[in-house]
Amino acid sequence: MAAADVDEVDPLTRPYYLIYQLSYLIGHDLDRVLRPMGLTRAQLGALSHLAREGDMSAADLARKSHVTAQSMGAALAQLAEAELVTRQARKENARVIDTSITDKGRHLYRRVRERLRDAEARLLVDLDEHDVERLVALLQHVYGTLHADETADFGR
Repeated sequence: MAAADVDEVDPLTRPYYLIYQLSYLIGHDLDRVLRPMGLTRAQLGALSHLAREGDMSAADLARKSHVTAQSMGAALAQLAEAELVTRQARKENARVIDTSITDKGRHLYRRVRERLRDAEARLLVDLDEHDVERLVALLQHVYGTLHADETADFGR
């Protein structure tokens, strides 16, 4: 493709650009859902992983939530202050602090999930069940490819 041709391509026809733009728009919609509940995306990531996977360190939560350790530390401090999580040093290594979700945190996480299901329904309102299943399968495939590349980069 010649340079002039690249300038003429509508970016909304390119999957990479569309996914990027959707990520941006979904992030803003996510913030709209979380703001009234007093949560940030990093806090949601922490609550989500703790509710599904159990206790873990701030470093693990940061990695799984795709935020910096500093951002996760601040998020966890606020969650602990609100009594949504508890933090305790590991017996075998006191430098590692494990975080646990409290009943109060689990209850809030369930409420957030309900609101996120509503937001997702608005996003997919014009798609039938087959379209949604196909979209999920395609996105999982793309995610798997990028996740494998990212994981391989950590080993370098």
